[in-house]
Amino acid sequence: MEKLSIIIPAFNAEEYIARCLNSILDQDYHNDIEIIVVNDGSTDSTGEILKDYSSRYPDSIRIISKENGGVSSARNTGMDSATGEWIWFCDADDYICKNGLSYVLDHFVDNDIDICTFWSITLDSIAQKRFVEPSVIEGKCIYEGNTVAKFKKSTPGSVCDHLYRLSTIRDVRFRSLPIGEDILFDMEVYLKDLRIRCTDTNIYRYTVNYGQATSRRDGRAMRRAIEGYEVLYDTAKQVQRSKSSDSELSQVIDRWIAGTFTPYFSRLLSAGLTTKEFSDTIHRLTQKEVFPICETEKIIKLYNYIGCHPLLYPIVSFLHRRLFVPFILPKLSRN
Repeated sequence: MEKLSIIIPAFNAEEYIARCLNSILDQDYHNDIEIIVVNDGSTDSTGEILKDYSSRYPDSIRIISKENGGVSSARNTGMDSATGEWIWFCDADDYICKNGLSYVLDHFVDNDIDICTFWSITLDSIAQKRFVEPSVIEGKCIYEGNTVAKFKKSTPGSVCDHLYRLSTIRDVRFRSLPIGEDILFDMEVYLKDLRIRCTDTNIYRYTVNYGQATSRRDGRAMRRAIEGYEVLYDTAKQVQRSKSSDSELSQVIDRWIAGTFTPYFSRLLSAGLTTKEFSDTIHRLTQKEVFPICETEKIIKLYNYIGCHPLLYPIVSFLHRRLFVPFILPKLSRN
């Protein structure tokens, strides 16, 4: 296999960047790799840690320091600097299991494809202490074909479980969004109709702190998230209109919007909007042909009903913020 460039955006990652880098270095590679860490304006000791690693592994690790611009900006910077034929995006607070990446590279990546995907596990702080990595890495190919057909089966969610042939996606850029930049990037990539191979090899470890589920729900953060979702919906509808002759793809996009509307609506209810602001939001979605939502589940009927009766918003929002977020959401997050 050709050279692999691994791109890691890092902002104030002093607590976990070493774990991430060690997991990448601790692989039985049979190909050339370069690790590009983009220090995105960190104000803690991340820079010193990265300097130490680059001095110990000068042939493998390259550090790019820039002013803080967010994860999208950092990933784009990494892409611009990559010299490998293949690239992989890894988040600084995550890690990969021992020899997992090298296994996927050896068994599933070749000149017949442009993208290779693998599986991941999400671990919270409790699970990280109890989780035991499997002693044997194994997996099989579960899908091979083109990305448009794959998009119709299941829409992608994260770039961290994808390996990309850089020459085929170099024109696609990450946009600076409050939420969903991965989804938008992969939507544009998949609709280029590239060759993809998917494996069930489970090698990537997302690490999360579910305690942040409530702390990040202040009104300003929720309003920014709402803006991000609306950019995603607007882009999806533009794609739908541009490919109106493909009825199957059109239905997939409608189902995708319906599938993401629950977290979007939760943020609407958490944002502390006035009734007029809520009504204006629904009006914007209606103009963009997003609302009413395709009713794929019973809960969608409720969202459509509330959207059509904005005077209900203050009551539903109050119950959501006082009951659902502090008492129910944490329990759901741990399941």
